[in-house]
Amino acid sequence: MKPVLQHRWRLEETREGPFLVYYGLRNPPRNLHQVLEVSPQAARAIGGMDGSLAWEDLARDPSLEAELRGLRDRGCIVDIGERRIPATPERHRSCIRCIHNDFLIPGLEFDERGLCAFCQCYERGAPPRRSIVEAFTEERLLDEIRRNRDSRFDAMILFTGGKDSSFLLWHAARRLGLRVLAAFWNMPYTHETARENIRRCIRRLPEVEFIEWSLPWNMVKKAMRGQWGQVGTPCLCPTAAFALFYPLAFQHGIPFILFGMEDVQTAVVDYVFPIAPSPDSGRRPPSHRESTLNFLKTRALPHPLRKALQWRTELANYHASIRSQLASLFLPLQDIVARAEADPELEIPLVTRIRTKESYGDWGSAIDLLGRELDWRMPPQQKAMLHTSCRIEAVKDYVQYMRFKNMRTVFFPQSLVELSASVFFGFLSCEEALHQAEELGCPGPPEVLYGLLDDLDITADEVKGCGNEMPYALREALEGKSA
Repeated sequence: MKPVLQHRWRLEETREGPFLVYYGLRNPPRNLHQVLEVSPQAARAIGGMDGSLAWEDLARDPSLEAELRGLRDRGCIVDIGERRIPATPERHRSCIRCIHNDFLIPGLEFDERGLCAFCQCYERGAPPRRSIVEAFTEERLLDEIRRNRDSRFDAMILFTGGKDSSFLLWHAARRLGLRVLAAFWNMPYTHETARENIRRCIRRLPEVEFIEWSLPWNMVKKAMRGQWGQVGTPCLCPTAAFALFYPLAFQHGIPFILFGMEDVQTAVVDYVFPIAPSPDSGRRPPSHRESTLNFLKTRALPHPLRKALQWRTELANYHASIRSQLASLFLPLQDIVARAEADPELEIPLVTRIRTKESYGDWGSAIDLLGRELDWRMPPQQKAMLHTSCRIEAVKDYVQYMRFKNMRTVFFPQSLVELSASVFFGFLSCEEALHQAEELGCPGPPEVLYGLLDDLDITADEVKGCGNEMPYALREALEGKSA
């Protein structure tokens, strides 16, 4: 045997020591073992695995041989003849159930049936877990609201004019009869159709109060440039919206903040990398207040960026980077979190979402309903029913794909994962999802990328000479344009 690391495994050196990291998704239960700590001795041996040396030459010491054998048993180390060949557009493997393949998700594994690792995780079901934010049933939400009628609002909804938040707004105000404050962050790259949808909502929902907040372009531009360099993407949503609107909800005593996050948008954290419950069975689960504070702390309290070896660390880095770009914006939110932790009796707005699958069924039905009730419209020529409010969504798709492909992040291309999950969970047919996937910003650079670079004054020379994350996200797009 001439050992090498299997395709998409890489040795990473950190302050905590060396680790093996898998840049892909393994079949369960190995999906939970994507990061493996190794000894410095094993790290040195792995560094020499170029396929030219025999196993016996690399593992002479018995303890080292045992550690390397364990890695071989886990599929991390293989004979050079067993190393997988990277997929190409012409030669790749596709899932039999969803639209995933191992070209757009490099390192994606399949079982003997041909089912991809994502679908296997969904098939196994979600264990008891703590999700990104707790999802309420309508009955529970209404019961909680009946207990608190002190504010003139029952809920604030973070509103974008897109499909999900528009449905949530109509559902909460008209079907559930809640007193709603709809809060819209006027992000410069909000689609004009979404702005028109908001204007139509104001006319069609006269019982709803609306508020809009615009940040200065210079602030947004500087933050987007910094975000691109620090974490490889220009996006600021939805983290900045919480900094803007949570203090406002606190000031008005609003008991709940609702936002229109699709069930498929939490599929990774709920099914693929869930947080296991505490082994201490005597410990009670966190209250909704405690869950809200935990949610806010990931967005409000500064912490340094860490080397992202795990999906959740990459997500934490995203929020931490936005906080560093917009530090002054987060001060009121930080103050509220500190006060709430110091005073357990202090009432704070609770962050939640309503389970959308039970509320409106498939996406086509939701869009038909919104058209009838709110005169809501899809952006012209857009096929995808997710992320219908952002003009630069395809840029996010592209840079996430490029950084994942280049093994700079363990964060999967988000829109592709969401679209595939929509097939498994019955929101779309496979044919519909494939049709919508045609406009995702991967694997090729979308045209809107170049206009955004011009807006932000990011040049090819700047990308070429910088030492941050930009080259891994943008180099191929800029080289292709110059060619």
